[in-house]
Amino acid sequence: MQSLNVPVNPETPDELTAWFGILPVVRNNIQRDQIVVALSGGPDSMALLHLLARARPARTIIHAVTVDHGLRANSADEARQVGAWVSTLHNVHHHILRWDGEKPDSAIMESARAARYRLLEQFCAARDIDNVWVAHNRTDQAETFLFRLAKGSGLDGLAAIHEQTSSPSGAVRILRPLLDVAKDDLTAWCVNQNIPFVTDPSNQNPAFARIRLRQSLDVLAAEGLSEKRLATTARRMGRARAALDHFTDQAWAQVVTAQNDTIMIDLHLLATWPDDIRLRVIRRACDHVTIDREGFGPRLDRLEEIVDQIFADHDFRAATLGGVLLRRAPGGGDRLRITREGEKTA
Repeated sequence: MQSLNVPVNPETPDELTAWFGILPVVRNNIQRDQIVVALSGGPDSMALLHLLARARPARTIIHAVTVDHGLRANSADEARQVGAWVSTLHNVHHHILRWDGEKPDSAIMESARAARYRLLEQFCAARDIDNVWVAHNRTDQAETFLFRLAKGSGLDGLAAIHEQTSSPSGAVRILRPLLDVAKDDLTAWCVNQNIPFVTDPSNQNPAFARIRLRQSLDVLAAEGLSEKRLATTARRMGRARAALDHFTDQAWAQVVTAQNDTIMIDLHLLATWPDDIRLRVIRRACDHVTIDREGFGPRLDRLEEIVDQIFADHDFRAATLGGVLLRRAPGGGDRLRITREGEKTA
């Protein structure tokens, strides 16, 4: 067994969670009587559940929610087994949510993720709970960074996974306290603590790009690109993104007028800002008018192409992007009108 980077057999719950680096997150965010933990049954989510069960206030009820995606023949039995494993934990209530209906032939992992968050949001809404704890870890962070690098992502994509974000609809806060902990350490800790966990065979399936990237981590580490270094780079990207978001907020307040599902942008004022701020303002406007849609946002290269046209081509009149219509407003003035495609723009 790989030796742990964190001690085992802690004397107190506080000491245990401090070793894993999650104690400040626990203290700052377990303030309500109910929280939700996304519990796949893997070693990372089982570790997170046990850590939270030991550290949270005694009154707090933990809803451990397992989503059965129905993608494997034994998934329902596996979900019930996970429930049996956690049934003895104090104030932990296990729930199984099922992803029903036809499954896609492509982008399966992305579609499963979207379905999982949708089900978790619905679960929280029914109970007036505003937070979900997720066990994404440093290994996941490194894989996400490589996956997005391979896809040609910009700075936002390379910032990878954030410690706290909103769910796709914005209704729930997602908390990820284990981003600085390696998956191997979480697995070894579960073994040391006699905590059972599920081993998902899809995590070894090279048909998925993420798995191929995971299998390349050892080769990259030999060249100095360890998962710790990749995760550090992602964190630095996140810091840069936060700075750009700060200035985007300022530009937005200066150049944007919003009315219901229509955004008007003063292009003359926006032109005084750097290229990346222009890009971010227009992307945010597109997101604003499609806020109730599911999806992964417009491709960065297409967005860059349109924004370049808007500012370089004085004859630019209109373009579409992911269901959004970007149109130079008629009637004088240098304004860009952004609406959903198909809606009236006059």
